[in-house]
Amino acid sequence: MDKWLNHPTASKLVALAIGILMWAVVHFDPDESTPNNVASLYDTRVIEAVIVQPYGLDERNYVLLGLEPQTVKLTVKGTRSDLTAAKSKDYRLQVDLRTVGEGKHTLPLEENLPRGITSVSMSPSMVTVNVEALQIKEFEVDIQTQGNPAKGYTVGTPIIKPSNRVHVTLPKNQLAKVERVGATLAIDGNKETIKNKSMKLAAYDASGKPIEGAIIDPAVLEVEVPITYPFKTVPLQFKLVGQMPTGLSIASFKPDVEQVTLYGPQDALDKVEFIEVDVQLDTLKNSGKVSIPMKIVAPIIEISPKNIDINIEVLLSATRTLEGLPITLSGLGPALKAVITDPASGKADITIQGAPAILDRLSPGDVDVIADLSGRGPGTYTVPLNVSLERFMEQAGGAKTITVEITDDVPASGTPEGEDEATTDTGGETETPVDPSEEVNAEEPVVDPVPQ
Repeated sequence: MDKWLNHPTASKLVALAIGILMWAVVHFDPDESTPNNVASLYDTRVIEAVIVQPYGLDERNYVLLGLEPQTVKLTVKGTRSDLTAAKSKDYRLQVDLRTVGEGKHTLPLEENLPRGITSVSMSPSMVTVNVEALQIKEFEVDIQTQGNPAKGYTVGTPIIKPSNRVHVTLPKNQLAKVERVGATLAIDGNKETIKNKSMKLAAYDASGKPIEGAIIDPAVLEVEVPITYPFKTVPLQFKLVGQMPTGLSIASFKPDVEQVTLYGPQDALDKVEFIEVDVQLDTLKNSGKVSIPMKIVAPIIEISPKNIDINIEVLLSATRTLEGLPITLSGLGPALKAVITDPASGKADITIQGAPAILDRLSPGDVDVIADLSGRGPGTYTVPLNVSLERFMEQAGGAKTITVEITDDVPASGTPEGEDEATTDTGGETETPVDPSEEVNAEEPVVDPVPQ
C-alpha cells in the first residue's frame, strides 16, 4: 500500500480528484430547481432611444426630408459580460434607401448589434421616410461689400473667377425661395485692390437668411475687388500735328483703344470731357505701330492705359482735282451783299493730295470750300479759301483765294428824292415798282451769304 501511495502517478490522480471536487462545491447552487443551469448565465437589457440611421440614398437626385420615428426602443439579450461591455453607440438600427424614389415610404429596420447580443424586440419595427427629388438651377453670383475703403478711395465692381455663374441644387419647394447666391466681403480702410480672395458661397432667401442644405457648384470662387481713386472713362481725340513727309500720306489710322480711364479727385474728373492725343505727322515715314505715351497732368494721378498704340499705314501720295466746287461765303454782316468777282464762275477748282484709296472714295459733296467775310464792310477783298477735307487729305493745289466785292444791300426798288412813293394797294401790303437800273447783272455770279 505504501508503495502505491508513493508512486508519482497515484499522487497526480489524487490531486485531480480533489480539484474536481472543489470546483463542484463552489458552483453548486442548492436552490436551483430547474435543470437549465446554462440559461441562467444570460440577461436582457432595454435601450430606450437607438438612433435610426438611413443609408444608400441617391443623394445626387434625391433628398431625405423626413424620417419618423428617428429613435426606436430596443430590447436585447446577451450574457452579463457582453451586455456590460457593449456601449449605447454600438447598437445600430438602419433603414435601406437604395431602392426608394420620390414620395413617402414605410420601410423595415435592419439590426446591427454588438457581437454576442441578439434582439428580443424593437418598437416600432418600421419607419416612414419622405424623399423628394432634387432640382438644379443656374444663378448669377452676387458678391457684396461691407464697410468703407480709406478716405478718397472708391470700391469698384467685384471681379469673379473663373465664372460668375453657379448651379444650385435643392428640393423644388426650397429652390423657389432662392433670391440670391453669393457672399459678403468686409472692407475696412483698404487702399489697395483685394486680389484672389477665396469666397465660400451660400444661397439666401428674400429676407437674407441662408438656405440650409443648398448644394452649390462650385462652392468656392475667387474674387477681386478693385479699390482705387475715383475714376472716369473719357473718349480720345487724336490731333494731327505738323505735315506728313513729302510724297507720303496716311492710308489707314486704327488706334487700339478709343477711350481711357482717368483716376483722381472727383472734382478734377468732372472737368474732363475728353483727352487729346497729339500725333506728330513728320515722324511717320513707314507703316507700323506707333506708341504714344499719355501725359498725366495734376491733379489726375493715373491714366489707363498708359500708352496708346496706333496702327498706321503710310503710302505714296496721289493727287486728284475736283472742279467747280461751290464756294460758301460766311460771316457777312447785316444789310450787306457779296459778289464773287474772281473766279468769274463763282466756283473753285481744288487739287487734293492723299492716299490713293482715300482719294478714290472722295466725291465733290465731301469737300467744303468756305470764304470768311467776318468784319468786312463794303469794298473789294481778296479772301483766302478754307478747304474742309476729311482726315489724312490736304490741299495740294488749285484756288487758294477769291476776290469778293461787298456792297450795301440797297432795296431793289425806290422813288426819286422829293417825289411821292408810288404804291399799289393789295389789301394791306405795299408793292414798290422795280427800278430796272437796280437789277443785278445776270452775267455776274451772286452767292447768297450764309450766316456764320
